[in-house]
Amino acid sequence: MSKGDFTLRKDVKIFETKIAKFLKVKYVIGVNSGTDALMLSIGSLGLGRGAEVISVGHTFIATISAIAHTGNKPIMCDIGKDYNIDADKIEKLITKNTKAIVPVHLNGRSCNMKKIMKIAKKHNLIVIEDCAQSLGAKFKSKMVGTFGKAGCFSLHPLKSLGGAGDGGFVATNDKYLYE
Repeated sequence: MSKGDFTLRKDVKIFETKIAKFLKVKYVIGVNSGTDALMLSIGSLGLGRGAEVISVGHTFIATISAIAHTGNKPIMCDIGKDYNIDADKIEKLITKNTKAIVPVHLNGRSCNMKKIMKIAKKHNLIVIEDCAQSLGAKFKSKMVGTFGKAGCFSLHPLKSLGGAGDGGFVATNDKYLYE
């Protein structure tokens, strides 16, 4: 705060390095919001216009708008008792046009990533995790945001780690996505 190094400066690089270490991922890219983290990740993965992307309606509008804004079609899956995507209902929604799953780890609760990743592998789908409300949450002993191709986080002042204004970041182990 004393230096005002908020945008593309040394403090951002230090933050990216520390968060990557915390999450145990190779790369973290700071962006201006959790919404842009989602939109840039979905848009960068080459799903093709009109691709179906499975997610949930029980989320902040940014999740669904990022899917739609990148030219893809959101497909809504029901939620379970934990208010996260019901992994048992995902496979019934998969068609030849389905290219990705965007599970939302809501209120610090992780989705069933073991089951979601198994489904994704079986159907050759990309997983982009919406972790806007779940920095520090784990599934089993692994941090959310580290299972799929990308983990998208928000640093809005009302989140568990808020910034001065708004912010976000993408966590990934994929060098192509990072670059």
